[in-house]
Amino acid sequence: PDLVPNINLLSSNNVVFGLKDLLVLAVTIPLMAALTVLVKFTKLGKAMRAVAQNPSAARLMGINVDRIIGMTFMLGGALAGTASVIYALYNNTVHFQMGYRVGLDAFTAAVLGGIGNLPGALLGGLLIGLIRTFTDQYIATEWINVMVFSVLVVVLVFRPSGLLGAPVRDK
Repeated sequence: PDLVPNINLLSSNNVVFGLKDLLVLAVTIPLMAALTVLVKFTKLGKAMRAVAQNPSAARLMGINVDRIIGMTFMLGGALAGTASVIYALYNNTVHFQMGYRVGLDAFTAAVLGGIGNLPGALLGGLLIGLIRTFTDQYIATEWINVMVFSVLVVVLVFRPSGLLGAPVRDK
C-alpha cells in the first residue's frame, strides 16, 4: 500500500514536488544538521574525531575507545535504519537487496566528497544523484554506473582527497 500519497504540492504540471519529496527533505535536513552539531560541538563528537584520527593517543588521553566505537556504530545503525524507512516509503517497495546499491552509492558519495567530511559527503551524494538522473534521462539507463564511477575516477585523479577533503600528509 501507498502509505504516503503521491500528490503534487505545486500548482505547476511541469515541476513535480510531492509529499514524498517533502518527507525526504523534512527528515534528512534536520538529521544532517543534528549530525553535524553532534560531531563538531559535543564531547562525543570530539571523542569520535580523536578515535578516528589516532586510537592509541585517544586511549592515552582517557577516552574509552571501545565505547566510542560502539556509540559510533549505534549512531550509524540508527541513521541507516531511518534512511531505509524513508527509502522504502519513497519507493513503495522492499526487497532483500535494496541496500546494496544504496550502500555503494553512499560509499561513493563519501569518497567523492572527501572521507570524513560531512558537507563533502552531502555534496557527493547530490552530485551522484544528478549524474544518475541526467544519465538516465539523456543517455541510457545502462550507462548510469559507468558515468558515476567515471566522474569518481576523474575527481580522484585531480583531487585525491575528494571534492571538499583536505589533503593528507604522508606519514
